[in-house]
Amino acid sequence: MFEKRTRILKAVLLIALISGACVLAGALASGCGTTSAGTPSQIVTKAIDAQGKLNSVQVNVQSDIELDVPGGNRSSSLSYKGSFEKPDHWNLTIRSSGGKSQVIISGQRTWVKLQGADVWTEKQNSSPLTGSNPDDVVASKYLKSAKNVKLVDQKDGLYHLNFDLDILSFARAFQTSGIDPALLKGKVAHVDIWVRQKGFFLEKATMDFASRLTEPVVGTLKMTTEVDFSAFNEPVSIEPPI
Repeated sequence: MFEKRTRILKAVLLIALISGACVLAGALASGCGTTSAGTPSQIVTKAIDAQGKLNSVQVNVQSDIELDVPGGNRSSSLSYKGSFEKPDHWNLTIRSSGGKSQVIISGQRTWVKLQGADVWTEKQNSSPLTGSNPDDVVASKYLKSAKNVKLVDQKDGLYHLNFDLDILSFARAFQTSGIDPALLKGKVAHVDIWVRQKGFFLEKATMDFASRLTEPVVGTLKMTTEVDFSAFNEPVSIEPPI
């Protein structure tokens, strides 16, 4: 009887050790987190590669920022929805605190039609997204800074992963304005992504960031962003409006 109990106890301990190993391996984004597509980190790499090869895609982005510092609270919201055509053509509806506008981008040229207007106006040396390269949103190269990648689940044809991300690289890709980059240096955000098992296209990404600031100003910064992709490689033609 004693020997039988000993064997049972050893079996229970073995199961516990295996389970613990899986938890640890998941934290290291390898081992028990491995799928037929590779480790979670390899899935992220494949998603970056797939996004960079897209010919066209529908994009929907919602970004909110709240900065609480001595002297008051400042918040902003920006959303844009529309089509991307390779290599650098966009047709977007942009909404912000300043209202709604239609935007067409063709290479280095940008045309804007404000809400209620009948004509398009070409904007010289400016991006309506206030950043250096809106194509970074599609290419998703900011994901290269992902750390501690973990596979949450795989269902409905999607890999769900989460990880820590350098918030500065994310903010640059998503054209975050009104925020001093010095406030973001060295800080990380929490990101969840959903990657299609077929084709490895990035279907959805959410980012949450909150940090207590101590320098160069004291306060609290909160940022949230959600980006959705659809209609991968479906035919689209974006031409200058004039």
